[in-house]
Amino acid sequence: MITPWHGAAGPDGPVPQLFGRDASVARVVDTATSPDAASLILVTGPNGIGRSAVLTAVRDELAARGLTTLTLRVARNEHGRPYSVAARLSAELAVLNRNGAPGRTARAAAPAPRPDAGRQLAAELRAAVTACDKLVVLIDDAQWTDPGSRAVLLPVLRTPAGGRVTFVCALRPSPADPEADRVALDRLRAAGVAEVVTLRPLRESEVRALVARQLQAKPSSSLLSTLRRECRGRPAAVLAAVAGYRRSGALCVFDRHAYLTSPERPPSLPAGLPPVEDLRQLGGRVWPVAKAVAVLHPLGPAATGLIAEAVEADEDTVREALAELCAEGVLRQGPEPGRWRFRVPLLASGLTTRLGPYERRRLAQLAVTAIWAGDATADGRYLAEQLVTAGPFVDSRRASGELLAAGSAAMLEDGYFAERWLRAAIGLITEPERRAQALLAHAAACCIHLRHADALDSAWTVLSEHAGLVTPEALLEMEMIYVVSLGGTFDRAALTEICDGGWRSLPGGEGHRILTRAVALCHLDRWREAYEHLAAQRDVWSRDNDTVAALGLLFSDCIAAFLGRPESFYRAVATPYRWPLWTQASRHRFEHLSQLARTLMAFGELDRAERMLAAHELPSGYRPVPDRVVADSQSGRWDPALDLARLGLATGLSVGDLPTHTQLCRETSVILGARGQLARAREVIERARTVQPVMLHLLAVPEWCLDQALGATERSERVIADALALAVERGLIVGTEELWLMQAVSELAAGDQTAAQRCVDEVSRVAGLLGTGRARMCHLLARAVVHRDHAAADEAVRLVRRRAQPLEQADTMSMVVRHGLADPSLLHEAYALYGDLDALLRRAQLRPLMREHKLTMERQSLTTAENERLLATLVAEGLTNRELAVVLGGSEKSVESRLGRLFKRTGYRSRVELASAMLTGEYPG
Repeated sequence: MITPWHGAAGPDGPVPQLFGRDASVARVVDTATSPDAASLILVTGPNGIGRSAVLTAVRDELAARGLTTLTLRVARNEHGRPYSVAARLSAELAVLNRNGAPGRTARAAAPAPRPDAGRQLAAELRAAVTACDKLVVLIDDAQWTDPGSRAVLLPVLRTPAGGRVTFVCALRPSPADPEADRVALDRLRAAGVAEVVTLRPLRESEVRALVARQLQAKPSSSLLSTLRRECRGRPAAVLAAVAGYRRSGALCVFDRHAYLTSPERPPSLPAGLPPVEDLRQLGGRVWPVAKAVAVLHPLGPAATGLIAEAVEADEDTVREALAELCAEGVLRQGPEPGRWRFRVPLLASGLTTRLGPYERRRLAQLAVTAIWAGDATADGRYLAEQLVTAGPFVDSRRASGELLAAGSAAMLEDGYFAERWLRAAIGLITEPERRAQALLAHAAACCIHLRHADALDSAWTVLSEHAGLVTPEALLEMEMIYVVSLGGTFDRAALTEICDGGWRSLPGGEGHRILTRAVALCHLDRWREAYEHLAAQRDVWSRDNDTVAALGLLFSDCIAAFLGRPESFYRAVATPYRWPLWTQASRHRFEHLSQLARTLMAFGELDRAERMLAAHELPSGYRPVPDRVVADSQSGRWDPALDLARLGLATGLSVGDLPTHTQLCRETSVILGARGQLARAREVIERARTVQPVMLHLLAVPEWCLDQALGATERSERVIADALALAVERGLIVGTEELWLMQAVSELAAGDQTAAQRCVDEVSRVAGLLGTGRARMCHLLARAVVHRDHAAADEAVRLVRRRAQPLEQADTMSMVVRHGLADPSLLHEAYALYGDLDALLRRAQLRPLMREHKLTMERQSLTTAENERLLATLVAEGLTNRELAVVLGGSEKSVESRLGRLFKRTGYRSRVELASAMLTGEYPG
């Protein structure tokens, strides 16, 4: 079994499975049990690669085959104790030959060496080996075997292949190994007496399986990328890193998927990490040099002198210690002379955990001083991180200035470091004016990256303590961030207080307070009130300074669009450069374009949003997670959309901006539902209702689909009716075109032509108000279905092809064929589109219609495999046989038969095993 580094169990316990080593274990076992078995099998590889785990697996497999084994583990301190290992082995063999009982792990004490000890041990070993039946001796950490024992054992190893005893030794090779040892091994290999099995780093697929089994969740691509960079494929390091990320709170799990909240944030590794403890036990100068190089190695050739200064030694002594660290497999030199790198970067993080507060700050001080003096060079991130650590150990004014500049520059691109550096700058600044500026930047950076708790703290500090020290424009920005962050931290009580009178006590002018109340109203889903408030006070806020007027215009335009008055909003989309703040700070332009694009996507106008962003490029490649999810989902990039959505929901990076959390949940539940993950889709919808309940009518479409799939027709009809009532109550038009269309289809199915016609009229009204492609599509479909209008159906198909949103396109084609309004051959196109999306359930729901029209599908074997995968997905969702029968359109008896065939083919014995295989990606479908 694999456990974190050197086989020592970590805080999360061992993982009861060996990953990526099956071939190596099989090779060792086959070699050891063959009639002409080699006398020596060496399992080699660096620290953390899994040598001990392979040795354990080999022992267990040999025992299962009935072979006798004897296990010894060599300690580092035995390297200097003459004949220690040979004496332990001789004693264990004597006990084994006398009692016939194999030892598990030999621990006999070595006798004090005598002048003739070597000859006597050699004779005893020859006699013991001769008396043995077939025996396999497993020696772990054989690199610490003392020279005397090696000399005694060498004649035994020269026994011809197929002898009575085979030695399987786990060995960590080192450049410092004596030349004589390497020559002796080469001779043994040449004679066919020895075989070497070198363990390679784990492949990415093996790391994925290892982490999935450890966390019982699928690791995200960003988590895997970080583990690959930090751990270099060493399984023990991977497990130590995972445990460290969990300990620091940087790793979170949502919907059985694991994510890092901030990939740049180092893991919190325990002080007793085995490879770190090994280095500590080396003593002398090696231990302090190892800790210092963990911090200073990015400084390249300058690091050696700085390490010498830190540990109070001369440079030659430091170089000797660095050479020993190379021999230990910790460091490597290059690419240029004098530069050192960690073979496993994670070990540098482990070493820094052993630094005391003074040591940390002293090393950071040395690094900063050298860079400031021009004696060393490093990238800006390294310098900023050392400034954070050094704190008051360096010039506070210069350090705070550089941290403020670095944090402000990273504001759009790198939220984690921007927040960290700006927070450190705040801690170093004593002048009130400069402190206020740092707080402004910190609040803005946190809000942009949806870190609402931190943004709220800094914004409130400015408003309550420094309002008189900042410009009116900056003060308004803090008020907006404060309200948005209240929404992002779910403080509805504080928002309600602002809306009901508390807004009048906020600092700033009357225009500030008007906008603040309007934004708070939106966060409480009181859209009509927000619009009426802005409209009634337009003369006040529109004549205020440019910032107030600009933000008031943006809010008013977007809210009016949601209420079905989009004319001014569309003008803003056409000419965003006319916005008053366009030429000011790049973050203002970023926020303006982002809000316009976000609002367009709420109307389903992805193509229009992308054209606008292409014509007026965002000043940063960063886009908030919810915006990216909606864009990816609508354009058919479902896998990245789902990955990002889970990340946003797991880390909280989906709340604050309105109404993006609801849109993200809507798109996520649509994808999950279409893929048959019905329970998870329902969980996402419920989360949206409880976390940030804004524009909840947008969730009705995916919820209707879930109810329809489960045969809850009456409930699905209530969902649509309730959503329409809610939208009417809020005065919202956005998203209602789809609801009126579904209501029209429902009324028609119930035989109420008059009610269906009323719904067509409502869709027509919404389409006239909004003028969007989605509203026009819904109007065409409603007219086509209710009036049997083939021309409208044809136009709807042409429109969705131009809009190029795959799910919308496939659903439209399915609807018009299902109602007999188009050529059934369209179903081929819809079926293929569903396949591109991996929409398993939608594909299964379409097959009966295709069979009804006698349309051919892909080979039966492919359909069967896809049906089995859907069945496994639904089982993993926890559906009962009765629910499975409803979803799959069969009987409970047919479901039982299909489950039986599935279990027989896959070898799983229960629903639990099948669900676990689906989770870890081991399901063979």
